[in-house]
Amino acid sequence: MAYDFKYVKVLVVESSVPMFQLVKGVLNLLTVPEKNVYASYTVEEAFNNFRQLNHDIILVDWLQNPDRGIHLTKMIRRHKDSINQFVPIIMTAGSGHLARVVKARDAGISEYLVKPFSAKSLADRIVRVIEKQRDFVVTDEYVGPDRRVKQQPFEGEDRRKTEAVRSLGGSR
Repeated sequence: MAYDFKYVKVLVVESSVPMFQLVKGVLNLLTVPEKNVYASYTVEEAFNNFRQLNHDIILVDWLQNPDRGIHLTKMIRRHKDSINQFVPIIMTAGSGHLARVVKARDAGISEYLVKPFSAKSLADRIVRVIEKQRDFVVTDEYVGPDRRVKQQPFEGEDRRKTEAVRSLGGSR
C-alpha cells in the first residue's frame, strides 16, 4: 500500500553525519520531506528532541559505547518525561546476532533492521509498524510492543494434551 508521508516527522538517531545523510536520503525516496527528518547524534539530544517535537517514528542506531540506542529506547518507553511511550521505534544495527536482537526486543523496539539495508527493507519496516501494530504491554519490568510473535496454527499432534490425559490414567 502506498502512503503519503508528507506530514510524518521522523527522528533519526545516528552516530555519524554521513550515516544520517544516507538514512535521510532513503526517507526522502519514501516521500518523507527533508524538513521532517530530524537528526540527533547522542542519546540526550535525541530524548530532548523527541520531548519537544513528539516524532511519529524513531529510527535509532545501536550506538555502541555501550548500547546507547538500547538506553534511549528504554528512556522513551519508561521515563516519566517521555511524551509518547508508544511511538514506533525501528532500531538499526551492524549486527543481526540473536543476543542483540533479543536485547533490543526486550528494551521495547518495534522493529530491528540490520545494516547495510535497502530502501525497500526500511520501507517494509515502516509499513509494518503502521499496518501491523502489535499490542503494547506495560508492566513494571517492560514497556513496549508485545514480544510474542503470532504463530501459524499448529496442525501436529498435541503432545501436552496427550500427556495430561495419560497422567490422569485415561487414554486418548
